[in-house]
Amino acid sequence: VCTPRRDMGGDTRSRRCVRSVMGGRAALAAALGVAVAWSCVQLPQQVSAVRFTLLGDAGMLHGRHGRELAMDVPEYVRGKGKYQWFLPKEDRENGISYFGAHTRLRAAMDKLRRGEKLHISTIGGSITGGQGAVDAPNWPQYVFNFLKDNYGDDNIVAVNGAIAGTLSAYMSVCHNMHVLADADIVFVEYSVNDHHSVTPMFENNQRRAFERLLRKLMTYENSPAVVLVHAYMWSQAIPHAGSFWSNAEREFAELQLYYHMPALSLKTAVYHRLKANEEGFRVDKTRNEDVEGLKNKVFYFDPVHPDGRTGARCIAELVMHLLQKVHDELEVVPMSDAERASAVAELPPPMIPGNFESVSNKCFIGNQFTATVTEHVDWEWINESKSMRPKWGFVTTKVGAVIKMLVDTRVAATHTPRVFSNVAGPGSPDDVLVELAYLKSYEHMGVASITCEGQCRCQPSELDAHGAERNSQVHLHNFYASPAEECVVVVQVLDKTRSGEHKFKLTGIMVSEESGQSPGIQNHMAVEYVSDISQRSTDGHFNIENHA
Repeated sequence: VCTPRRDMGGDTRSRRCVRSVMGGRAALAAALGVAVAWSCVQLPQQVSAVRFTLLGDAGMLHGRHGRELAMDVPEYVRGKGKYQWFLPKEDRENGISYFGAHTRLRAAMDKLRRGEKLHISTIGGSITGGQGAVDAPNWPQYVFNFLKDNYGDDNIVAVNGAIAGTLSAYMSVCHNMHVLADADIVFVEYSVNDHHSVTPMFENNQRRAFERLLRKLMTYENSPAVVLVHAYMWSQAIPHAGSFWSNAEREFAELQLYYHMPALSLKTAVYHRLKANEEGFRVDKTRNEDVEGLKNKVFYFDPVHPDGRTGARCIAELVMHLLQKVHDELEVVPMSDAERASAVAELPPPMIPGNFESVSNKCFIGNQFTATVTEHVDWEWINESKSMRPKWGFVTTKVGAVIKMLVDTRVAATHTPRVFSNVAGPGSPDDVLVELAYLKSYEHMGVASITCEGQCRCQPSELDAHGAERNSQVHLHNFYASPAEECVVVVQVLDKTRSGEHKFKLTGIMVSEESGQSPGIQNHMAVEYVSDISQRSTDGHFNIENHA
């Protein structure tokens, strides 16, 4: 069997076939249990000094300069010890951009070694959520399958909490909806979604939120290992396609160094293959241009998302290699008492001064929203769905109906807040932004008042849920409340209406992590999606696998 080679950059000129293992070498390969690879390479008229080498985890054809000519994408096969690596080991090693002492990761993998359950969460944007993986697993699913195949299905509890189109600022507020409370390892992917160069450096809302997210994850009950996964967009790099240095990975790297946090870099692993336009790593086209014709040839499905068969698989292999590396390492060097103590040690102060993580959960969507409701007169928790996708919320149609929600509006982070010219400001610099998720529709909807009581105060406001556009979507109403451990938000339906009716529906409430003026989550569609899909989970967490 002969196939085009990746390193030829898609050149369709005539090629000759060469066996990577010939004659007696074939018998040697069989004896060593190494697969015989067949390759097609373009050869000059006179062939000389071709050197053949057998590699343990992948059969590679080497030219006279020792550069490996890339193999075909191997078939995806499941089963213990059956996985065939796409990336050579050298690339996988290069993809570990920071390793450090990795005591938390060693502690997590030691649980597997002792036969205990390992709990894993993945969070990020659409790349982790699986866009681009049209006929292959998304990268977290490759990882989950690999772990289950090799260490036992019953020993792995895994949830993909990624949500497309979100920044880490959203996840910093709503992490509790997406990450297992008893997670041992959390993989975090935001190098593409977060803005690449934000000013002032680090002292801005995006980098501050990202650090707080990392700190909150590290303080979960199992002191989980937090691993950064840096994705990469070739075509949308700045200032031009293929720029190596252009994404948030550069600044995220400062945080991974500060917190001694293991990190994986896709561009570090595969950049030179992308640059050479090798088969399987081609960037001159994207697969959505010809889904069947470009299968296993290109790296990206579209300009943003890696293809499931190639790019997403490479991300997965970096993760799989890291976990296997640590597991194998433990067989030789077991965990010491000093390492166990280090894995649960207190965090250092924030790298960004005063940027402490919040002291309580700040995001209540879906079933977790019901836990905040202390009183609801003439409101019902009902599912209004007309399809397979749940549409739960507290609903009323009665004037005067009252519902009360108890939230903690205290914050731990201190800083000089940035002023947003297009965002309403608080009454006091200490006030905190609260976002109320409600249904806005072109029919049936009424008007409600929002006030505060208990230990907090807020400026009273009115909310009209009637919209001119002919659609029904969850929106966010922003208001500011004073910081308090027990802040009661009161919503009451008023005897006002533009639709002729008085229906009102609430689906969630979120509280900012910092006092002062804030742009908020600014992603009502994500909030609606998470609210709906989390209803399919037994524990109220969002899992992208529940989408179908």
